[in-house]
Amino acid sequence: EEMSLKSSEIILSVLLKSEKPKEFNDWGALLLSKQVRLLQNTFSSLVLGSGDMEEACNTSSILTQFNRVNQAVSILQLEKPSDWLMFAYKADGGDDTSLAADEIKKVMRLRVDFSEEAIATVCSQISAN
Repeated sequence: EEMSLKSSEIILSVLLKSEKPKEFNDWGALLLSKQVRLLQNTFSSLVLGSGDMEEACNTSSILTQFNRVNQAVSILQLEKPSDWLMFAYKADGGDDTSLAADEIKKVMRLRVDFSEEAIATVCSQISAN
């Protein structure tokens, strides 16, 4: 569990706090999604194979640790920024498992084909909610 938490923190750090941000297109977002799922499956397999029956029955903590990463990946896979408004995620920053509005904006800016204007429009609507 410790490794999965650290891995999710590293991925978010690279996406949100990097001095030289990574840029993504459709294919890059798809590849990142596949890699994140592979990590989640690997950590879940480790927990399931640990021999501790109580711990093995519950891999939800791993999925919870990756919730913010999964949200970032979902944003990167959008066809257009306004599609994010259809998701029911809260963007208030008060929940450790949800991205804050400023983080959503940072992730959207990583997509090379999202215009700054479209991102600003969506983020103003997120902030208003």
